[in-house]
Amino acid sequence: MEFPPFADGFSEGFPGGSAGECSSWAAPAPARKMAPARKRIPGRWKRIPRVRTPAMEATRVAMQAVEVLGIVDFEKRNRFYQKAEELEAMDANDCDSEEAKMTFLIARAQEVALCRKIARTRPEDVVLRPIELSDTKRKCKVVPNFTCREELVTAEEMEARFAGRKVSHVAQLQHFAELALKHYNARKAEHNKFDLSQALTSNCFSEACGTTYAHVNFTAIPQNNQSDHPMKRLFFAELMLIPELQSCEDAEPMKVLQVSTINDVPCFGGCHEIRRRIDHKMRGVMDYERCHACRDILKHPKGETFDGGHNSTRMPYYSAI
Repeated sequence: MEFPPFADGFSEGFPGGSAGECSSWAAPAPARKMAPARKRIPGRWKRIPRVRTPAMEATRVAMQAVEVLGIVDFEKRNRFYQKAEELEAMDANDCDSEEAKMTFLIARAQEVALCRKIARTRPEDVVLRPIELSDTKRKCKVVPNFTCREELVTAEEMEARFAGRKVSHVAQLQHFAELALKHYNARKAEHNKFDLSQALTSNCFSEACGTTYAHVNFTAIPQNNQSDHPMKRLFFAELMLIPELQSCEDAEPMKVLQVSTINDVPCFGGCHEIRRRIDHKMRGVMDYERCHACRDILKHPKGETFDGGHNSTRMPYYSAI
């Protein structure tokens, strides 16, 4: 059996006329030249990091923060200046009380300063600082003697703190206190009933699920007390809004959930003004030890005794009144 020769001198071994013999026209393949081995000179090569270095991580986080602030496109910074000017043009005289006016002025000044600071910020100016978690706040212009830790406070001391203080929503506060004390007296014996002395403060807020709660502090005096200086008691109460009853003229839409005295046991101020250090195990974001909806001035018993205000992110509570 014969095979035709390959063109252009290309050849390959095939069996010849007899088994096991190679064709006489098959040319050997040319030898391949090997490249010389590269020699590594110390100090000449730079090792590429295999993991993200702290500097790289800090840069990544800083850029994320810049994106969250909305200042990546610096050509649009003028919108923050415009927002600051709009806030400054708002009239504080539209507030319904002096306390609301003061609160608005403080909030407006903070918001204007923040808008102007964002407008001036450049990426290299972004510095990330760790969030300070604490049960105390170092400086608070609104509440100078701020403390959010466990404390013992009497009814007289609480009344002294509110002396000369203008309270907003006075009619609502008084109504809440009367409802809570009526609920308390209905469940006590005759010699353990109280009369309202002073409604101190209240706070209404809504949870993420839409349920609206109210927390109230008030003082009361024992009924049928023959003493010239009867011992006052400090009370905490929690109420819940029943929306279905708001349209009923003869029904009370606020339901009293819990009423207790807190002047003879340790009580806690609300921690809405701080980021609380939480060392115990939580259920999701819920901190059932404390109230995150109220401010420090409103005193609470231990957190497991009331239902509302336990969301540690505080996000649902920024619309609280």
